[in-house]
Amino acid sequence: MKSVLVAGAVSVVTFTDGVSLHKSHHAAPKGLPGFASFVELHSRSYQRGSAEFEQRESLYEKRRAAAEVHNTKTSKKWTAGVNRLWDWTETELQSLRGWDGASMPEGHSGSSRMVAGHEAFLQQAIELPKEKMWDSLETFQYTKNQASCGSCWAIASATVLEAHHEIYNGAHRVFSTQQIVDCTENPKHCGGDGGCKGATAELAMEWVLKNGLADAVDIPYKGTDGACTVGKKNSTALVEVSAPLGGAAFNMLGWSVLPKNQYEPLARALAETGPVAVSVAAGEWFSYESGIFNGCGKDAVIDHAVTAIGYGEENGTKYWTIMNSWGDDWGEDSGRIRLERHDKGDYCGMNNDPQKGVACKGETKAVPVCGMCGVLFDSVVPHFKGAKW
Repeated sequence: MKSVLVAGAVSVVTFTDGVSLHKSHHAAPKGLPGFASFVELHSRSYQRGSAEFEQRESLYEKRRAAAEVHNTKTSKKWTAGVNRLWDWTETELQSLRGWDGASMPEGHSGSSRMVAGHEAFLQQAIELPKEKMWDSLETFQYTKNQASCGSCWAIASATVLEAHHEIYNGAHRVFSTQQIVDCTENPKHCGGDGGCKGATAELAMEWVLKNGLADAVDIPYKGTDGACTVGKKNSTALVEVSAPLGGAAFNMLGWSVLPKNQYEPLARALAETGPVAVSVAAGEWFSYESGIFNGCGKDAVIDHAVTAIGYGEENGTKYWTIMNSWGDDWGEDSGRIRLERHDKGDYCGMNNDPQKGVACKGETKAVPVCGMCGVLFDSVVPHFKGAKW
């Protein structure tokens, strides 16, 4: 099922990489509409009385009932609200999620292109600021929509690279998510079978480091798998799409995986370097509308890749701010979610089913995960010339 972007209270402008400019914030929910209103608002085509209509209505009404119960809780930190995902099946929702990083259980080794001084930077005793946000970057003035392609790993990678390019080169550039989807090889089936069926931010960063990355205007996002265009001319755009110097052509020097399940490395990278590609368990995110989300238990199945753009605090509750890739009619501030932040490192559990999204093929051993929705488990950050690594 293809996703449908509905402007509603948000005026949108579409770009070549499946993105939309933010024009306004979502209004606060005034109640949860019935299924008939939902169908009309989101232009669903299934017919009343059909088996599909009844299936979708049943899904919607169960979710509406659960959301209404949640929203009546006086202790809630976040609000549930209706969005275009509310009649999607669990299988269709899974298509929105693709793994961000390798699980690294025994017998599996990942690689990082480390920059000299990286470890010393992470261990600095300089006190972290109480809040840091990169949302003023032009990179975050629009929302990407992966549609029904499991390309979140590619979108998170491209978005983080765009942000660091803007920070360290002083210029905004929209990179081609589609080229990452089409060209990143995944021989060990880490996080899926590659392309729209999932891969990792590590694989994406390494591919970009070696090959460079085209602009979205040259290879626009399609939301489906396509042929890799690196090393030859794009027959549609008739331009050279490969960078002969790889990532170095735009001052990318390398990339690293931050220490797993540790709070300070992620916070410090955000505070002193820039946005980070992180892994999360997003199975309960579909109904999120606003507030500080705390709906994940300590045990979490990591299955989605997103961009951490900062952290802050509201009314005594600390949070991470995350940019998602489900379009601008989902979440807070047109496509974002705030996750409760535990700076004591005491919110940890296990991922007991890593093959559902985490592991490479054949890796089934449970792994520890920390942070709300496992946000501290796997974090990938690029290195650019001029950064403090």
